[in-house]
Amino acid sequence: MEIEDILKTECILGNIEAPSKEKALELMAERLTSLGYVKESFKEAILDREANYPSGLPMEDIKIAIPHTDADHVNQSVICFARLKENVEFSVMGAPDEKIQVRLISMFALKEKKLIGDLLETLITTYQDNDVLKSLLDADSDEDIYKILHDSVGKNLKA
Repeated sequence: MEIEDILKTECILGNIEAPSKEKALELMAERLTSLGYVKESFKEAILDREANYPSGLPMEDIKIAIPHTDADHVNQSVICFARLKENVEFSVMGAPDEKIQVRLISMFALKEKKLIGDLLETLITTYQDNDVLKSLLDADSDEDIYKILHDSVGKNLKA
């Protein structure tokens, strides 16, 4: 899998307003649904999974969430990235009682179930670099966000 196969400019939402994590996830899922990458069932599935298996990553400085759901809800593999205007509260992956404030969300939808763990590991590795997160937060445009993701995720992506 190459980064160009799953990262698409139309799936970068660089400046969205959402009062909650649920609304942010809904907006992202609706974009993926409208573009045909995921099935109608994806939105409910991503919200259900987030409620049961939180995706917030408590990085050192800038916090990010990496939600995903089962391959059954996916038509074509893709990453959807959102930068929120304001922080929203997410529960921490593996520690649901711990809350963090998130402005960056890297949602992915994979058609190949066996690749989910690999992509999750790649994204976590990429986002452990605070400079990458800072550049995503400071990027001037969706195109700049795309380029940062293309270069940083692409170099960590397992073929």
